Order: sequence, then C-alpha cells, then structure tokens
Amino acid sequence: MFHALQRFDARLARLEGVVLVFILTVVISLGLLQVLWRNLLAGGLFWADEFLQHLVLWLGFLGASLATRAQRHLYIDLFVRLTPERWRRPLRLVVHSAALLVCVLLTQAAWTFVRSEYAAGTVLTCGVPTWMAQSIIPLGFMTMAWRFALHGWASARQRAAPQGHG
Repeated sequence: MFHALQRFDARLARLEGVVLVFILTVVISLGLLQVLWRNLLAGGLFWADEFLQHLVLWLGFLGASLATRAQRHLYIDLFVRLTPERWRRPLRLVVHSAALLVCVLLTQAAWTFVRSEYAAGTVLTCGVPTWMAQSIIPLGFMTMAWRFALHGWASARQRAAPQGHG
C-alpha cells in the first residue's frame, strides 16, 4: 500500500510541475507585457498586477509542496546532525508528525478563509472569483500535510540503523 501511495505522490508531483511551469510562463510573459505596455504606451493592463500577485501565490504553494516532497523544505538540519545516530529516526518521525499537524491546522484555517471568500462573492479585477484564486492556500497546505504524512510513515518503516560500538 505504501508503494501505491508513493506512485500516486509521484503522479501528483508531475502534475504540480506541469502547472508550475505553465504558471511561471504566464507570470513571466504577463509581467514582461505589463512592463512594456507601461513604458512604451504609458498604460497597462489594469487587472494584471492583481492577477500576477495571485499567480505568485500559486507558484509559492506549488514550489513549497514540491520542496516538501523532496524534503527540501525548511528543516533544522543542524539539530539532526548534532543528534546521536540512534535518535535520528525517532526525531525525524517527531518532526514530520509536528509538521503534519501544523499543516492540517493551516489547511483547516485556510479552508475557512476560502469558504468566507466564496460566501462573500468577491471577484478579482480580472473577473476570477477570489475564492478560486485563493484555493491554492488550503490545497497547498493539504498537499504538504500529505507529504509530511508519507515522510513520517517512511521514517517509521525504516529499520533502525545498526548501532556501532565504540
């Protein structure tokens, strides 16, 4: 079952990567267009700045999710390095469990936030419903929680490293 979950996670990461590249392309293109339009035509797309801000939000959460998958997220590596070898596996399990709990709580808070935006019916200048643009917040935290759960499970499944004497 664990390997099936890892395969699902790999597919999810590929999808995230494709979406990330697409959004990055849009951000660069639209940003360049906005700069050129402002400098050459003394105008600009009135909706572009707000839209770009929300796309950067998506980039940040997608990047954080992929960093979590690769275990390149914020991590106090020095603490683990200073810990004796026999305590590293349990310490990793505790760290992943704590991060999982924080991400679950943030998912719940973000879900409440997005639901309130949905109920308010607010719309971005470009016509996109605000809740839709901000839906990456609970989705991002949920995906990171998923990945911390997988890392925790992997840490729990690892056999303890053989203890050296001396």
